[in-house]
Amino acid sequence: MACSSHSHDKSKPNQHGYFKGENIPSYETILNCIRCGMCLPHCPTYNIMKVERASPRGRAALVRSVADGRLELTHNFADQVYLCLDCRACETACPSGVRIGYMIESARSQVEQNAQSNPFVKVLKNFLFGWLFHRHWRLEMAAFPLRIYQKSGLQNLLHKIGLFKILPKQLGFMEALSPRGLTVPFRHTLPELVPARGEEKARVGYFLGCMMSIMFNKTTNATVNILNRSNCTVVTSKDIRCCGAPLLTEGYKHKALDLMRHNVDLFEKMNVDYIVTDCAACAASCKEYGEFLEDDPDYREKAKSFSSKVREINEFLADWPHTAKAEKSPFDKPVKALYDEPCHLCHAQGIWEQPKKMIRSVPDVELVDLPEADWCCGSAGVYNVTHYDMSMKILDRKMDNVEQVEADILLTANPGCLLQLAYGVQQRKLPLKVMHIVELLDDGTGYGEDKNK
Repeated sequence: MACSSHSHDKSKPNQHGYFKGENIPSYETILNCIRCGMCLPHCPTYNIMKVERASPRGRAALVRSVADGRLELTHNFADQVYLCLDCRACETACPSGVRIGYMIESARSQVEQNAQSNPFVKVLKNFLFGWLFHRHWRLEMAAFPLRIYQKSGLQNLLHKIGLFKILPKQLGFMEALSPRGLTVPFRHTLPELVPARGEEKARVGYFLGCMMSIMFNKTTNATVNILNRSNCTVVTSKDIRCCGAPLLTEGYKHKALDLMRHNVDLFEKMNVDYIVTDCAACAASCKEYGEFLEDDPDYREKAKSFSSKVREINEFLADWPHTAKAEKSPFDKPVKALYDEPCHLCHAQGIWEQPKKMIRSVPDVELVDLPEADWCCGSAGVYNVTHYDMSMKILDRKMDNVEQVEADILLTANPGCLLQLAYGVQQRKLPLKVMHIVELLDDGTGYGEDKNK
């Protein structure tokens, strides 16, 4: 049934059905779904809800109905396309190569452009994805009160008096999710050029992600250290902007293109051989710049060149002949490690073995198989906030698998996954240390000098 807010003229379909404006889903792409059902066992929301509309092929059918003019951009349609985690597990399983991630992102962009929504939610989303994420300094400003909250002792006091036990559980979750010990964002302390230790073999542009810079200083520092020890001169611009991934997943694909153009211009001036990032989501987004800007004659070739240089840190180190080798375990005893595969790494980029290779390269670290390692943890950008209950059910499945295996550390390679998994470990009171892979590598190669010689 059509939304009553639509006028008669607005509800009249055109050659694209009820889609209009920017980022209209390609009809040819929609038709690729042959409804075979191979995606069903791999979809987290379908496995929980067991209803067709919560499956990849069900969402593809809904998108086709809008494109055919049989369904308007209703609230129910919006609910279903936003229920998707955009984890891309269905793309890995699909025999027809259906790009459900592209379809979902385009459908969400259509919802944000054309569908009627709650005015308060609209204003909030426009603030977040139309303004806040467009500059690093704005995100840093937003995170500053959290740093004060932690350093002032207020956080410890509120926990001591048990305030979060009586507040709504979602508020408690958001507070618990934030990493402890926030310091000055790495963007402000990292030199713009860090010369290679030893002979320079490559000039690497470091794509410093927003959340990595603000929340994971240790990880970002480890990335620069390990690249530096691997004969790479590391170049980082303080004028870098968001990769666009948060905007893509929340329906602001039509506003992400300016961020992409800025980053393409920025790295073109830096004259680098590779563009390396330690955020799986950033890597996935940056690798698609060439496709996103394909229709822009001024950026088509530049964006393709940019994307061709992008490497996720594990991908780069596994294939780089000068990677610094770990000579000693960073732990005082042999440890067992689990590796949880970020969706944006394995499903979106097809990077499966390189992270495992890097983990196995560290002495006295045994990589133990994690059941359903490529199953989404439920973070999915801001999904764990916007769809808290569903996210927690998905996290429970992940943590059930983690508890099946005896291990000492839990490794991953994406900031959202790090936060979500750390929360899961905390809730289950598991004796596991949650780390980014590159922290393990940096600690292992941090003994002595010039290990790459």
